[in-house]
Amino acid sequence: MPAAVVKPSLAHIARKCGVSKMTVSRVLRDEPHVSSATRGLILRVAEKLGYQPSNCYLGSRQDSTRNYAILFQPEYSQKDAFFSGIILSVQQELFGKGFDCSFGIVKNDYSEFLKLNHMLRSRQVHGILVVGYIPPRYADVLQSNFINLVFIDYPGGPGIESPYNVICVENVHGAYLALNHLLKLDRKRILLICGREGHYFSDDLLKAYKETLAQHNIELNPHLIVNGDFHAKGGFKATKSVLEARISFDAVFSNDEMACGAIKALKSAGRKVPTDVSVVGFDGLPIGEVISPALTTVVVDREKMGRLAVGRLLALDEQTGDDEKFEKVGIFPKLLVRESCGAKANATA
Repeated sequence: MPAAVVKPSLAHIARKCGVSKMTVSRVLRDEPHVSSATRGLILRVAEKLGYQPSNCYLGSRQDSTRNYAILFQPEYSQKDAFFSGIILSVQQELFGKGFDCSFGIVKNDYSEFLKLNHMLRSRQVHGILVVGYIPPRYADVLQSNFINLVFIDYPGGPGIESPYNVICVENVHGAYLALNHLLKLDRKRILLICGREGHYFSDDLLKAYKETLAQHNIELNPHLIVNGDFHAKGGFKATKSVLEARISFDAVFSNDEMACGAIKALKSAGRKVPTDVSVVGFDGLPIGEVISPALTTVVVDREKMGRLAVGRLLALDEQTGDDEKFEKVGIFPKLLVRESCGAKANATA
């Protein structure tokens, strides 16, 4: 079988010439402020590699008018409490640096995605920030068309063929903090409400759950692992179903929204929080401050995620070919103890 042909990109040319991708872009767009020697070298290498400039877009001619795109699936829209904080942080960071940004919805329809991709190319978007999960084949298309791309809160996976940059949350670490805190409170029958089955956040929580119970020699009860939709209604429904099945539990761990739904279901069933059942969430959303009792939660610094993602995206322009690298940066969350778990409030771990 013949070897696969690798399409030349700006990164390939930059690597061969020892310059940044931005310098390559300026030359191929016939812009000024590049020495004649460097310009000649880049053009010779581009010709030798058979580079096709229509394959990749780095943006507008003037840096001051750079436009970036923030992409996310409908479920991660600005109406989602967790992801809206990340999207807002990215937008504010770009605006603060004098750059424009637009939003794009990635639908689970490949033809619609291709339309979005074409639109972004026609607008000569300078870089892409993808918030939350997208199908791996979509990620590959974006990476083949846009050199500057960073994933946020999506760790990626083997389905993505090309190396990539990502800013994500160390969910397993955060779940360890929450679960060990509950065990210290002598809560050993912990109801785990994951999100959708197979989702990376759900998988991380489940991994931490199984490993933590094993470390404490606690037998795993599969009936105490249920799935929801990441939102309050899903948490309410999941908790209610376990209560109706008369399955015994003394704690609930989930993301913040589903944890709040769990508290509502527990109250409706006459169970007291935290006397009868301790509840811990994950995300650090504002809703946890106003629910009664106030929610103990694993806090994620979403503003920091936005800052790091924009910083990484802008830094991609300055990488030379030899220095080109791809990074996965993990944000470590912290445990914020409030009344819903039954421990002394206002402590962090």
